Amino acid sequence: MRSQRERMLEATSRAVSELGYTNLTVAAVLERAGVSRKTFYEHFSDKEECFLAAFDVVSEGLVRSVSEAFNARHAWRERVHDGLAEFLRVLAAEPDFARMCIVEVLAAGPAALQRRDGVMRTFTVFFDAGRAEADPDQELPELVSESVVGAIYELIYARILRNRTEELPDLLPDLMYIALVPYLGPQVAAIDYRATAERHLRR
Repeated sequence: MRSQRERMLEATSRAVSELGYTNLTVAAVLERAGVSRKTFYEHFSDKEECFLAAFDVVSEGLVRSVSEAFNARHAWRERVHDGLAEFLRVLAAEPDFARMCIVEVLAAGPAALQRRDGVMRTFTVFFDAGRAEADPDQELPELVSESVVGAIYELIYARILRNRTEELPDLLPDLMYIALVPYLGPQVAAIDYRATAERHLRR
């Protein structure tokens, strides 16, 4: 039963990536998962419930992977670098999951948007730790971390939408700049941008 459920969740991510959520059907999931319609309805009431279950599994794995990378070091700037690098790496390695979680979730209804917003709020915590690194005389807006996460999301969304998911790791220097500049200022962010770009080119 567990194997059948996992196959259906994986099939859902592939189907929604190929067809888009609007054109996703139970039949498309069954075809890719190799299970019967009866088996599907033993687990899910409809395609939305199946999509939400698939989104939950993928997003939880993504958050866990990024959290582990972020928490592996002590300095905030290095933690942000490692967390962003892992985020981009996972999305580039799993383009079906990336399209499902970043692009198609927007078409999947209010429940899916609520889940997406929850994941985005989770990521704001990583960036907001930068308040401790900022100039104490600098007053940071309350929504600065949400702004950083939103900007990063939009840049990633645009690449995935244009089927350029494999290029996502190349965004790391730019995303680091976006993440650092509100907290550490443009000069420090620019120095880090150059260092990150040089490291990335040497790989």
